[in-house]
Amino acid sequence: MVKRYLDQITLEKAVEIIKNIPPVIGSRHLPLIYASGHILAESLYAKYSVPEVPTSAMDGFAVQSQETSTAGDQNPVTLTNFERVNTGNVIAKGFDAVIKVEEAWFDEQDLHKITIRKSINPGTNIRPPGEDIKKDQLILPSGTKILPFNIGAIAAYGFTSVKVKRILIGIIPTGTELILPGTRPAPGQVVESNTLMAEVYLRQFGADVIRYPPVTDNKVLIRGALEKAVDECDIIIVSAGSSAGTKDFTASVISEIGKLLFHGISVKPGKPAMVGIINKKPVFGLPGYPLAAQTILRLLVSPLIENWGWTGPEQKTVPIVLGSPVASDGGVDEFSLYAAGRIGDHYTAIPLSRGASVQMTGVRSNCIVQIPLGVEGYETGEVVDALLLVEKEELDQTVLICGVNGGSLEHLTEKCMKEDIRIRVGPTSGISALILLKNESCHLASVSKGEDCSICGPEYQTISIGDLLLVTKKEITDQKVRRVLDLAAEI
Repeated sequence: MVKRYLDQITLEKAVEIIKNIPPVIGSRHLPLIYASGHILAESLYAKYSVPEVPTSAMDGFAVQSQETSTAGDQNPVTLTNFERVNTGNVIAKGFDAVIKVEEAWFDEQDLHKITIRKSINPGTNIRPPGEDIKKDQLILPSGTKILPFNIGAIAAYGFTSVKVKRILIGIIPTGTELILPGTRPAPGQVVESNTLMAEVYLRQFGADVIRYPPVTDNKVLIRGALEKAVDECDIIIVSAGSSAGTKDFTASVISEIGKLLFHGISVKPGKPAMVGIINKKPVFGLPGYPLAAQTILRLLVSPLIENWGWTGPEQKTVPIVLGSPVASDGGVDEFSLYAAGRIGDHYTAIPLSRGASVQMTGVRSNCIVQIPLGVEGYETGEVVDALLLVEKEELDQTVLICGVNGGSLEHLTEKCMKEDIRIRVGPTSGISALILLKNESCHLASVSKGEDCSICGPEYQTISIGDLLLVTKKEITDQKVRRVLDLAAEI
C-alpha cells in the first residue's frame, strides 16, 4: 500500500521547526587568500604591535624637537642634527619628531644643513609603537564574517591562515532513472542535474558541499548512503524519493534510523518535502521536480543555514503590476515564476508555465510571485511584491514578448543581448498575446503569420520576422523597444 503524506503542515510551521534545530558546526584552517566570506571560529589577537618601534608617518627629516623651538617665519633656524626618512622608516634613537620634506630647505652650499621656519612638537609625524594595534589586542571576534578588506590587516598582524567555521552539506541523488550530465538520456532516463544546481546555490552561503554518486531506488542502498552522509556531513539533502510513490523510500529510511519531523508541506511547488533528524543532524528530502527542488532549497534549507550564522544571496523585492489574473489552488503558499520588465512608469510581469518539471520556466523568469496561504489569487492590474532573481537594473533593460516562440525570435534574442537588451518571452497563444499587448502588459506580441490581429485596433502595426509577426503600437516612445524592432528588421 502506498502511504500518502496527508499530514501537511504550513510553511510558517515548517520554518519554525527548522529554526529550532540546534546548529551542528565544525571548523577548519584556511589560508587567508581563501578566507574571505567565511566566519571566524576563534577570535584573532595581534601577534605583535604595529608598528613595533617608532616610524615616520611622512617623507621628511627626523629631528630633535627642542632644537626647533625658536623657529618661525621671521626667525629661520638651521639644523645640522637630522636624518632623512621616508614614510615607514624607523626613527633613530635621539630623534622625537619629523619635519615634512616640503617644510625644510636645503643649504645649497652645504647639504648637511637644513633650514626651517616652523617649530615642531615632540611626536609630530611619528607613529608610536602600537599606534595601529598593540600586541595581543583583539583584531576580530569569533563569529565575524571575514570581508575582503579584512584580509590585508589580518596578514599584517601576523597571520597566514585562520580558523573558520565550517558547515558541510552532503547531497544524495536518488533514482534508478538518473544518468550523469554529459550523457544523452535514453527514453525513461533523466539527467541528474538537481544536485548540481543545489551545490551551486548552497556554496553562495559559504558552505562546503559533497555530492555523492546517484543511488538507485533501493531501500537498503539509500539507507547505506544516508548513514555514510550523516557520519561525514553536518546537513544532509536527499534529492528525489520524497513523494508517495512505490519507490520513494526517503521518509521510511529517515524514520527507521532517526526521527521524521514532517513529511508534506502546504506549498506549491514542493508539497512532498520532508525534514528529519539523524544523530542530531538535519536531513532534508527534496522533491525530484527541478522547480520544486529550487523552491524547497530557498524556503527551508536557506532559513536553516542563515539561522546557523551564514548569509546567502540578498533577497530583494520590487512592486510589479500583474499582466493577467492568477488563481491559486487554495490551502497552500504558492510560488509562481514570472518575467518582469518596465513599461512606462512601472514594472509589469507576465506569467510563465507553472509546471514544477519545466526547467525552461526558471531560465525565462526573473522574479517570483507568492500567493500566500488563504489568498485565492490576484486580478489583472493588481500590484504585488515580487522576489527578484536578477538585479533590478536588468528589468529596465528587459523587453517582454508574449506569444509564439520560434527560431527567428531566438535569433532576435541573441542580437539584442549583444546590445544589453534582455528579451524575455512568455509563451502563450496568439490571441492571448494580443490581449496582453492591448492591456499594456507586455512590450510586443509574437504571432504566427496569418493570425488576425484586428483585435488590437488601428493604432497597432505588424512587423515580419522570419516565420512570425511582431505586433506593436505604431507610436513607440520606449527607446529599447525601438531598437529591438530595428534589429528585428535585419532578420
